[in-house]
Amino acid sequence: MEDSKPILDGIKVIDCGSFVAGPAAATIMSDFGADVIKLEPPGLGDTYRYLPRATPMPNCKLNYSWLHVGRNKKSLALDLKKAEAREPFEKLVKQSDVFLTNLPPEVQVRLNITYEDLAPLNDRLIHVSLSGYGEKGPEANMPGYDATSWWARSGLMEHSRAPGASRNVMPPAAGDYVTSMGVYSAIMTALFKRERTGKGSRVHTSLLSNGLWANSVALQAVLCGATIYDPATPEETPQNLVNHFECRDGRAFIVAIIQDNKNWSTFANCLERPDLATDVRFATAIDRQTNLTALSAILDEVFVQKDWQEWSDILLEHRITTSPINRIVDVADDQQVVANNMLVDLEIPDHGTVKMVDSPFSIDGATKVKPRVAPKVGEHTEEILMSLDCSDAEIQQLRDVGAIPK
Repeated sequence: MEDSKPILDGIKVIDCGSFVAGPAAATIMSDFGADVIKLEPPGLGDTYRYLPRATPMPNCKLNYSWLHVGRNKKSLALDLKKAEAREPFEKLVKQSDVFLTNLPPEVQVRLNITYEDLAPLNDRLIHVSLSGYGEKGPEANMPGYDATSWWARSGLMEHSRAPGASRNVMPPAAGDYVTSMGVYSAIMTALFKRERTGKGSRVHTSLLSNGLWANSVALQAVLCGATIYDPATPEETPQNLVNHFECRDGRAFIVAIIQDNKNWSTFANCLERPDLATDVRFATAIDRQTNLTALSAILDEVFVQKDWQEWSDILLEHRITTSPINRIVDVADDQQVVANNMLVDLEIPDHGTVKMVDSPFSIDGATKVKPRVAPKVGEHTEEILMSLDCSDAEIQQLRDVGAIPK
């Protein structure tokens, strides 16, 4: 039986982050019912609002990136550099469960929003700080994006490059969204600790540490003294049966046969090439590796004889692990994406329904809230200030000094 209230109903989060990794963690919390207040500077607000204007981002009439990470939130436009903003800000902190920021340590000190600043106001507060490279060391205050801190610095970028190939550019914000799961996990762990102790705590993670975690297998091998092979081209991959191929219709796909000695004959039979299973050149995994060039040529020739749908049916019938290499335009109609409700509907006034990427997990008995449109800068400023018992005169004074929008 599902609960009548969302599982995070009553949890209040101050999202004082920018761009993606921190705010996306708050978005996940909002999906499960948390009250998330987006604290941003008056005027332009969070600069992530303008990402689609950057080159070469996809061109669209809708502000797709902000619709996604800003959904369900309320926007409070409050300039923390103004002394007059301190009182309403502290009132909000006293009422909140989580304060989340990715401002560099030195900026947090300047704005008086460190854990040491806020904990005395609310000893149950979870103070979450996200950085590019960690909060210690010579680069603690250096800006970092996922392309620099998560992708390049962690070794992922170079490790994924085939010999002689150009270095790969990762999809926009890929490392940010992976890191957001680490941020979310840290927050929820701290909330669980608070359940046991009654006290809040300081939480920190970084794009770099999450990049290392994503690159754990290769990095741990190095730490244990292994010699790492260079990433290979498909024709030279150390495991030919973990490889990608193309079909007659041009669709690409990947197979991943890990226990290839055990499954080699099954694979050969489903290709309608039982002769491969008895060919001495390919008798064992070592033989197949030794005769890699010849085997690759044969497999390429076989797979190009049918369209992807035909091969998909054959491979799945024989329980061969496989997947199409989807183009972005294919994903929304993927049968597994649809069957598992991985996309949710967002109703946008004067536009209609748009599919949104849902947060990537569910909990039995805990329904997610229906997505709400991302707010305009400062859209809920007065509403939030009034909930903090700010008088009309106090709100007007904040306007007069530029601490909130005019």
